[in-house]
Amino acid sequence: MNYPLTLDMDLMNYNLEDMYKELGNYSDSTESPVVENHLCSMVEGPVLASFKAVFMPVAYGFIFLLGMMGNILVLVILERHRQTRSSTETFLFHLAVADLLLVFILPFAVVEGSLGWLLGTFLCKTVIALHKVNFYCSSLLLACIAVDRYLAIVHAVHAYRHRRLLSIHITCATIWLVSCLFALPEILFAKVSQPHHNDSLPRCTFSQENRAETNAWFTSRFLYHLGGFLLPMLVMGWCYVGVVHRLCQAQRRPQRQKAVRVAILVTSVFFLCWSPYHVVIFLDTLVRLKTVGYGCELNGYLSVAITMSEFLGLAHCCLNPMLYTFAGVKFRSDLSRLLTKLGCAGPASLCQLLPSWRKSSLSESENATSLTTF
Repeated sequence: MNYPLTLDMDLMNYNLEDMYKELGNYSDSTESPVVENHLCSMVEGPVLASFKAVFMPVAYGFIFLLGMMGNILVLVILERHRQTRSSTETFLFHLAVADLLLVFILPFAVVEGSLGWLLGTFLCKTVIALHKVNFYCSSLLLACIAVDRYLAIVHAVHAYRHRRLLSIHITCATIWLVSCLFALPEILFAKVSQPHHNDSLPRCTFSQENRAETNAWFTSRFLYHLGGFLLPMLVMGWCYVGVVHRLCQAQRRPQRQKAVRVAILVTSVFFLCWSPYHVVIFLDTLVRLKTVGYGCELNGYLSVAITMSEFLGLAHCCLNPMLYTFAGVKFRSDLSRLLTKLGCAGPASLCQLLPSWRKSSLSESENATSLTTF
């Protein structure tokens, strides 16, 4: 039942207990609002059903293969330079691990979109938690990269190598721990919801059947919007504005500029991939709080928007290796040598793929510092 937004007596008598009861009726595969009756379930129409049944398996399969191969290559290349790895490269190593974890849950999303969730509660909790851990890790690691570049360039902060590496490893461990803590509501309250209609499917969803579960859902949404996206993006924006301003004032240092360029590029792609999903999810949060009106038509649009924008966000897990390859001179050199060693390519084959690459020879990348490895 929907309630008007005008402040009449009926709304004044509408208490929190009623709201919790209604929120408990929501159910969806990831984040989308629930359909209250069979008529609303028909609003999604054939577009979303076709997307989940036809386009999603093909697209997610492509992302899975590309993301798995790309991120494994990144890990192998960075691991080969473990002793000389910079602080930024250490953060990128953990970012690749997080993206690889997200890649492994894509087949589960494909199966659920086509057949419903058939794998039990344990895997349901695991998959949803990994989804959240990946996002928190990615945003927090990118924020750390921004802070690291800011301190190194704007304030010229340098430390002894062994002490600096120790602090970086502690920071990365803390990020993983915080990400797991932020995903705790999903671990505790995710479950398999049973179909409400003959044409619906079981879904892996966040349970909201009582007050405690609804409070946990609100907490999860609050952490997702604020701690996982807004605050990290503000930190990144502040740091990179300071870095760019400093570089514009100082003499040009190509190696340092290349490192900052790739870091800003990776951050920008993360923002472009995940910001649409956060806008839609924020609107969905307002709908569930009844801050904006709710109806079958809006539910249908939200379901489609959430599915499409989530697809864009998940596609981010395969983009970072491409960015390193296109923008990182030394990374291309390391990748070319690795493929040559494996017998997959000639020494200069990567440089021949694009005309712009021919301008930067392998000898240039040999002389590059570790800042341009990525």
